[in-house]
Amino acid sequence: MTVDSEFRNPMDELVVGKVRELLGNPDIGIGDDFLAVGGNSIIAVRLGQALRQELGISRITGVILKHPLLSDLSDVLSELVAEAS
Repeated sequence: MTVDSEFRNPMDELVVGKVRELLGNPDIGIGDDFLAVGGNSIIAVRLGQALRQELGISRITGVILKHPLLSDLSDVLSELVAEAS
């Protein structure tokens, strides 16, 4: 696991913060893989719900499972939010 003191952008901070909260692990960083740090499909659904509430976009669970590296997930979510605006 990596510990990042700085994030590239607010989306990184949001994604990592939600994953840390759901998995109960403050050491998860933006370079970690959601599945490798203990995520699974059930937690992906919960993460998707939490991110949907924050971002106002839908169908996030599939994106999480397709892009489990948190930095990649953050980038894809940023693109989806931009497209929705």
